[in-house]
Amino acid sequence: MGMNGEDARCLAVAEKGYGFVQLAWSPDGRNVMDMKITQGFDDVVIEKRDVKAGQAATILSDPGLVGFCWAPDGHIIYGRLEKSGEATANIWEVKIDPSTSRTSGEPRRLTNWAGFTLRGLSITADGKRITFVRKTDQSDVYIGDLEQGGLRLSVPYRLTLDERMDWPGGWLRDSNAILFFSDRNGNFDLFKQGIKDRAAEEVVTDLEEKRAPQLSPDGNWILYLAFPKAPSGSTPTGGRLMRVPSAGGTPELILEVKGYPGSARAPREIWLPSARGYPDFRCSSRSGATSRPCVLGEVNGNQIVFSAFDPRLGRHGEVARIQVDPSPTSWDLSPDGSRIAFGRMEGDGGHIRLLDLAGGRARDITVKGWSNLASIGWSMDGRSLFATNWASKGASILRVTLDGQIQLLYKSPSSMLLERPVPSPNGRYLAFGEVATTSNAWMIENR
Repeated sequence: MGMNGEDARCLAVAEKGYGFVQLAWSPDGRNVMDMKITQGFDDVVIEKRDVKAGQAATILSDPGLVGFCWAPDGHIIYGRLEKSGEATANIWEVKIDPSTSRTSGEPRRLTNWAGFTLRGLSITADGKRITFVRKTDQSDVYIGDLEQGGLRLSVPYRLTLDERMDWPGGWLRDSNAILFFSDRNGNFDLFKQGIKDRAAEEVVTDLEEKRAPQLSPDGNWILYLAFPKAPSGSTPTGGRLMRVPSAGGTPELILEVKGYPGSARAPREIWLPSARGYPDFRCSSRSGATSRPCVLGEVNGNQIVFSAFDPRLGRHGEVARIQVDPSPTSWDLSPDGSRIAFGRMEGDGGHIRLLDLAGGRARDITVKGWSNLASIGWSMDGRSLFATNWASKGASILRVTLDGQIQLLYKSPSSMLLERPVPSPNGRYLAFGEVATTSNAWMIENR
């Protein structure tokens, strides 16, 4: 378009499954460069596009790309995650041949950093200074006391005191300790920690990435998801649902699972790390309550398919499926295993769908006055739900009754995202994950 917005025309339409996230002019103003991504960042592409003809040529294709700028000497300056799923990014540059629109020579790494990601790359007109936003994220497990029958939550305290990513799983039967997964050893492993303890105890540590530890309904097993280590720049296409005796022992396979839930520690651009994703599973908290003691959610295209499974006998078969874009969704299984509460992140409102697994009946709860619901959890009595939301001015935890009454339990003074509210078996405590983010502008000189 022109300087005053006149003569606007469409320059490009992203292919199905892709979205544009960045645009930059060439130094001579004749071309633009864009970055497009798939929803799960399986493919991230920087391409050069002729403004008049609209034709595009791929410059770089790498799932680790996190941003770029176009230097006046024709080089492309870009940020790249060192390894897929790790929160370490560095700045690279590569020369572009103007006659072929292809890279010329090998890319050169300009920095050698660790421990943070970056975004918002920009370069001065003389090409000597680069600015960027240095971003670090940390998630921790918090616990608060549920008081007055769940109508009030005391000021939560931080249980995990390390400086790594920690995400809550499920509680032990006595309500005195919680299971969680953490990358404090460099890889996501499983831990348990007493609610009054300052240190955690290892549960399962090996070379695989492990997530979502939860007790089986009878309390005899700790169930979890395990994914193989993938080569740099790629993600696993599937994993395994495992069990290990609660008293300790050797892990055993329950069944194979499809997909990979995405990174819980290396966000892209302005997004926050999240423990949500598929595959994921939940188990009832009452042994023998239903014929579906546990439910597994997997993605099949734009559908979420729920299957019942038994921790000893494996998969039983499909129990429900929902047609929806799976990326911004969350769900939980009721304590008796009979219903699924399902929600998606909506910017213009909040709704929770209750799905009866036996009869297939569904109804919606409107969470009036609240939007961007990030995660859902059932109360232990099955009469209400806990919901968290995303908010730039501080995320909240809500108590939502099945007839739509809403009670604000907690509002974080600093975090934009709270996830995975998990009540203790005795109903006295609520655990959840809280993400803290630090962003600052930096500059490097003499590139």
